[in-house]
Formats: sequence, C-alpha cells, structure tokens
Amino acid sequence: MATAEEIRGRIVKHGASIRDTVVETLPHTYSMMVEQIRSIASTYKNDLDTFIANISNIKNLDLLIIYIISLSILNKYKNLTAAELSTFSNAYERYVYDVFSASKLRRALEEVVDREVANEVVSGTIRAINIILNKYKSLNLWIIKQKKILNFEKDIRKIIFRDEGGNRVGRGVKLFLRTFIHETNIPLAIRIAYTQEHRKYLLHGDIYTTLVTIRSGAFEDVKSITAERVKARIAKRILCQERGGKCNDVVLRLGSIRGLVRYVGKVSGDPVLFERGAYDIGIKYCKELKCDICPIRDVCKRYTFVRVK
Repeated sequence: MATAEEIRGRIVKHGASIRDTVVETLPHTYSMMVEQIRSIASTYKNDLDTFIANISNIKNLDLLIIYIISLSILNKYKNLTAAELSTFSNAYERYVYDVFSASKLRRALEEVVDREVANEVVSGTIRAINIILNKYKSLNLWIIKQKKILNFEKDIRKIIFRDEGGNRVGRGVKLFLRTFIHETNIPLAIRIAYTQEHRKYLLHGDIYTTLVTIRSGAFEDVKSITAERVKARIAKRILCQERGGKCNDVVLRLGSIRGLVRYVGKVSGDPVLFERGAYDIGIKYCKELKCDICPIRDVCKRYTFVRVK
C-alpha cells in the first residue's frame, strides 16, 4: 500500500505532466511570449541584470501582465471554468491585441461577465497599473525584483486587491502569485522561481484540491490535531462499512481543514505542482468518482465516502 509521501509524489508528478490552466488558455500571441520568457529565464536565472536587459526586449510584455492582473481580479467575482477562460482569452486577444484601453478590456470582459462586474474589473486593473507604474516605472520590473514569496503576496493583495481579505480575494491573489513564481508557468520572478523560495508557496485550498488531498490519503502522515480527527472519522466509517451497517458519509467543512491541505502541499516538495495536479484530478476525476481512469488510481486510498462542503 502506498505511503502518504508516495501519494503526494504522484500528485506532484501529475501536476508536472500538465500545464496550468491559466497558461494553457493564454492568448496565442502571449503563449509564444511565455516560451521566450522561459528561455531567457533558464539562461540568465543567475544574472538578474542580463535577464532584465533581455526581458525588456520582449514586445507587449506589459499586455501579458495586464491580462493576468485583470484575470486575477475577475477571479474574485467568478471562478472561471477552462471554457470561460478560453472565451475571455480569445476576446482579450481580439479586442485588446497590442494597444490597451479601458473600453477594449471592458468589451473582452463582457463576453464572460455582466457589465457591472466588467466595470469593477476594469477599474481595479487600471488602479493597479497606475500604482505599479508610479512606484516601479514598469509592470515587469515589479515582478522581476520580487525575492520573497510572503512579501510578493502582500504586495499583490495591497496593490491589486486594496488589502481586501476573504476567500474569493485569496483565490485571485494565489492565481497571480503562482503564475509568476514557477518555472513551468511564467517565471518572471526568477529569484523565487529558480530558488528554494518557490517551495514556500501556500496553496489556496479550494474544494477540488481538498477533496483529492483527503480522499487519496495524501495527508495521513501529518502529525496534527486536525489530521488525527480526520483519520479517526475515516477509520470509524471504514469500520462501519466492514460491519455491514448503515454508514453515513464523512462530511468535512472546507474552512476547518484548509490549513491541513496547505500543509500537505508544502511538504509535497513542490506546492505549485501539487496544487495543479490535485485540482486537475479533483475537477476531472474525483468530483464524479471516475476512479478507474484517474491518474493516481494505483496509489489512491479511495476514501470516496468523504465529502467536502
């Protein structure tokens, strides 16, 4: 039987085998730009000045960053599906293309949300752009000069989300953060992406990532009160099943176990890849109990009686 560490390793491996949904659905022009950024980053990851000099030659890089800013703010209002992400991506490329304006962004947004939300996203995006340009003179330099994940996350929350809190804002903050701190995404923050610093990323802890973390058994070697309580409830449910009794599902509140899920991601060795892999498995397989075709079916504990709300 697979250990919790082995299960985490398989989730990370799956995360490495797929692309982040945000990166996968980027406008075509920006997808090519990402390949340039990765190539420059891998070549000059230890030479910040040369990296900056080469990055500055990439045309329309700021439009890519504006796209991620607007998408992050949009995520506060609506958790977009992959199809909706593609719709917005195509609209952004069609309307914004190589010249940004509030009206162009609004037209793109209105293909996925109503005008009221579109106006909020446009307003937040322009505000963030102005703050960054006033302080750093360049959108990409703001990201490139980040060294610590905690400080970068605080910056994102303050500049893009006006220091707001809450689960939906957190979702947007994490989207922006993970997009730029990992070599498999858009590694502009090279002093994070190519050092051990990226391993300090704390995942958001959405319902699908949580479902996979618990149902698979990836948490079972964690020594914490929360982990012990969850294990006890699972053990009790298994015992009930073995006795042939009428057994209820184990229902867990997301807010009560989010800290556990974040810790599991942290000890996985690569929390960005763990989150990506677990989310993909959760939304494509675990949600509908497609265990027989799941990528981790040979190691998963299959605690399918666990539900998260």
